Amino acid sequence: MNKTVTIILVLVIIALVGFAYYLYSGATKCKDIATDLGTRLQQCGVGVTTCQGVLNALEQIPACAAYIPAQ
Repeated sequence: MNKTVTIILVLVIIALVGFAYYLYSGATKCKDIATDLGTRLQQCGVGVTTCQGVLNALEQIPACAAYIPAQ
């Protein structure tokens, strides 16, 4: 019985670590996209409305909002 509980706990920990990595990698990808778009927005000049629309959409995603530069 004790061995079964240990195996189950190890599997749960592995699953939680995998899920945390999945969330972290998604947030990292979102950060990179938002940072790149922020840089492009600052360089845009023409087409600011399009860039601004994309950034506004990203602001609606909680993981992205923290990485979008203040306007």
